[in-house]
Amino acid sequence: MKWKNIKEVLWGKHPKQDVEQWNDPDPDDLSIDNAYKTRWIWYHTILAVELFLVILIQLCIFLLLAIKL
Repeated sequence: MKWKNIKEVLWGKHPKQDVEQWNDPDPDDLSIDNAYKTRWIWYHTILAVELFLVILIQLCIFLLLAIKL
């Protein structure tokens, strides 16, 4: 690869691609795309709650160890 080609790949202008824009799921629309978006939201919400609980448990363990030592 020549330097110019690498530079164009890394910092060059890319032609516009046909990328689907995010549209909020319509509850009245029953489609596979809508179901995927809704599941994605629920999945990440559950992951966030689990992460919060794990951090809370770790903080409790840390405080217990700090008090007893």
